[in-house]
Amino acid sequence: MIGARRWGRRAVTLLAAVLAGAGLPAATGEAAAAASPCALAGVATPSTYDHVVVIFEENSSFGHVIGNANAPYFNQLAGSCALATNYNQVAGVSQPNYMAATSGVASGVGVKVSNPSIFQQVPSWLELQESMGGSCGGKSTFYKRGHDPAFWYTPIAAQCKTSDISMPTSNAGITNLPALPAYTFITPNLCHNNHWLNGCPQSNTSAANMKAMDTWLQGTVQTIAATASYQQGRTLILISFDESSDKSTTRIPMVSVAAGIQPTSDGTAYDQYALLRASEEALGIQTFLGKAATANSMRAGMHF
Repeated sequence: MIGARRWGRRAVTLLAAVLAGAGLPAATGEAAAAASPCALAGVATPSTYDHVVVIFEENSSFGHVIGNANAPYFNQLAGSCALATNYNQVAGVSQPNYMAATSGVASGVGVKVSNPSIFQQVPSWLELQESMGGSCGGKSTFYKRGHDPAFWYTPIAAQCKTSDISMPTSNAGITNLPALPAYTFITPNLCHNNHWLNGCPQSNTSAANMKAMDTWLQGTVQTIAATASYQQGRTLILISFDESSDKSTTRIPMVSVAAGIQPTSDGTAYDQYALLRASEEALGIQTFLGKAATANSMRAGMHF
């Protein structure tokens, strides 16, 4: 495991070494050439953010993504933003991890719950669900309700109808972003989250699915990073996978991305509850839900 330390100017060199150590080439192409969205000149880390955006991908262990040549953009973020090297799932199936990251409770699969969530804590929120058939859980081929946490909270059922909305299907990621509220949760569809389903454009191979995920993620992050709020250091992006694809480990990739973040690697123990706490703290919320109350804070170690 990489210890907690600043990468600084060695970020690109160290990431290349990680790739080489895995027997893979350094990142090439558009992702390698793209300017980092972090460490922008003259931008400082704020005491609180105006906007927090959480993006969840699917089913990959830390070792499967970090150093993988099929995920050059994620690895660029890992090297030039803040990488958590000891971040873990809280359950071995999808939905409990999504629920833990939004309520501090890893509730079960297919279960509606009445416990409070971050959606009730914030002044405004959106869930953007790629390919969803209609607002708040509309069925469609490439959308999965288990990846849509807002759908399962009964206290927000009325607001879910207007704030849990569908995004157009796009291999290039989100290119037309609505005005950001305080909190946004984004879920790509089953073709773009490192999952797979019959009918996806790419073949069902590990390499093709990882490439599709990485391309979608790059387009989405670049769209968010182009906003005035992001450029001014007032928007934080937290990107996590839900669970490991490797049954021998619970460790999964997670990066934090913001204009004021300096290249950082943090070995503190974190999990999906810590992600909820990070979202709350970044927005100035000091009442932490569920197990977020006892989770380690990310703000110091991840430099946001």
